[in-house]
Amino acid sequence: MTLVSLDKIVRRFGDFPVLDGLSLRVDEGDRIGVVGDNGAGKTTMIRILAGVDDADLGQRNPKNGLRIAYGAQMPAMPQGTTIEQLVWHGTGEHAALEQRMRALEAAMATGDEAALRQYGELQAAFEAGGGYDRKHRVEKVLFGLGFGEQDLQKDVSVLSGGEKSRVQLAILMTTPADLLILDEPTNHLDLAGIEFVEDFVVRYPGAVVVVSHDRRFLDGVANAIVEVGDGIATRYKGNFSHYRQQRDLQLLTLQRQFKSQSEFVEKEMDYIRRNMAGQNSAQAKGRLKRLQRLQLIDKPKGKRAQMRLSFGQSTRGQAGQVAIEGEHLVVRAGPKQVLHDATFRVWFGEITALLGRNGAGKTTLLRLLARDGAPVKGELKFAHNLRIGYFSQEKTDLPTHGTVLEALRELDRTVDDRILRDHLAMFLFVADEVEKPVQDLSGGEKQRLALARMTRAQFDVLCLDEPTNHLDVAGTEGLEQALKEFPGTVVLITHDRQLVEQVADRVLWVEAGVVRTFDQGLEQCQKVLADERSRARAAEAAERDKQQAKAAAAEAPKPARETGKIRNPLLFERLEQRIMDLEGEIEAVQAAMLEPDNYASAAKMKDLQADEARLKKELAEAYEQWENWQ
Repeated sequence: MTLVSLDKIVRRFGDFPVLDGLSLRVDEGDRIGVVGDNGAGKTTMIRILAGVDDADLGQRNPKNGLRIAYGAQMPAMPQGTTIEQLVWHGTGEHAALEQRMRALEAAMATGDEAALRQYGELQAAFEAGGGYDRKHRVEKVLFGLGFGEQDLQKDVSVLSGGEKSRVQLAILMTTPADLLILDEPTNHLDLAGIEFVEDFVVRYPGAVVVVSHDRRFLDGVANAIVEVGDGIATRYKGNFSHYRQQRDLQLLTLQRQFKSQSEFVEKEMDYIRRNMAGQNSAQAKGRLKRLQRLQLIDKPKGKRAQMRLSFGQSTRGQAGQVAIEGEHLVVRAGPKQVLHDATFRVWFGEITALLGRNGAGKTTLLRLLARDGAPVKGELKFAHNLRIGYFSQEKTDLPTHGTVLEALRELDRTVDDRILRDHLAMFLFVADEVEKPVQDLSGGEKQRLALARMTRAQFDVLCLDEPTNHLDVAGTEGLEQALKEFPGTVVLITHDRQLVEQVADRVLWVEAGVVRTFDQGLEQCQKVLADERSRARAAEAAERDKQQAKAAAAEAPKPARETGKIRNPLLFERLEQRIMDLEGEIEAVQAAMLEPDNYASAAKMKDLQADEARLKKELAEAYEQWENWQ
């Protein structure tokens, strides 16, 4: 069933049509990844899809009663409200939905089939928001997004920008909806948070549309990719890797068809020119008529311009030598001690990924490596005459006034403007764009400008803090290639798993105040940490079972009810198996209730609800027999 469709949408900003005849359909079960260059209209499209913005021309066709969870619905964050309270309340949709279901239950008792059908539809959305176990769902989502138990009571008015983004994401993920729309959800998340959101999207009972530049994330969640560009949306089956294969094959096919047709037309025109006035004039005129009726293939536009980066070709230091070394560092971020015993080495000529959970101290440590600050204790050693470049996540090095060109000119006023314009063109600032005020730039444009400024200088070591934030896929791939070609040393904080896998030689993992080194890269890091977490969970479960056994042994045994029967172990095992079977059957029936074909049919829902009531009654009787067994 189609949830919502866009038909020939046109949306202009001034005289420029960002969307020009765009069409898109979202069906139940869709997991659509949206990609495209910055400025191509991705956010404009999803705002119209969500019903937040209107199109200038074209039609938006949602199904009746469609519930959408999208960021524009975010509540305010008033002072005095805790994170847990804000996410629990959310948009208010969960409470409203529960009230509507309660009202329908009264009508269902009278056999109202319309009420039964509507109840089934509401129940699917209600379960998507956590159902009757909302408290557990809210906590699970907040913990999955990197908040700890101590954070739940934190006042939302004091949160950082990244924390607010994660709270807003938590609200969306716990809002009852048929369609969940996410815009760059992996920004501000660490690796564990991204993996949690990835698993959540895969399991989500409704449809999902997600705008993302994270290639690995889109590979994990998408069953379709929509590319927005040139005012239209082109849909491809499969995940991001499949999309790339299909798009490249499509482009190659179009190029071959264009070349073949161009050669044919040129050959025909040559014949026509030579024979129009001669003995074969009739044949030439016939060929001309056929050419005039021929539908010409437009020249394929090919791949769009990519940001071209180069971090320089000459650096100091010998491969295999230590560029930076930290020994037993104690580091504070304000009043908080984030590292208490950090020991590590950064080697010349290698790319080191600095990873860890949010709040572990990665950015604080990277600033120290960029010579911004000093540790409280310990020793931080640098190679002689080391030239270090620092790329800040907050882009604090950008000027707050002036134009793009002036932001580059202030680094070296002896350089001709033509050279500066050529350099900015490599970062997709062309023509009048170099005269745009810096304060008016988008997040992606500021990211490109910061990289443009960084590449005007020569550095031996690059310290990069989340350089892919706000970059599109093409920009991320341009950065990836530049890092591979850079002969110097790089310390990189990023949440882009594919970038780490492609470029990083080693991983420094920051956790619990220490720094651990994984010489074999991300795969080794993830495997070791996963094994440790698995062992920790097993140990916790064993300890929990041990404590429960002690508590049970301490309790005085309850006197069994006198029935005159002797306990039969075989019959008792059969009773326990019967209880487990009944629980499984109830879960299967409840899952069937959420299937669109079932909750759309009043007769099927009535049968399923009757089966559920019967099974629950049998389960209650089995439990009573189990509790009174002797």
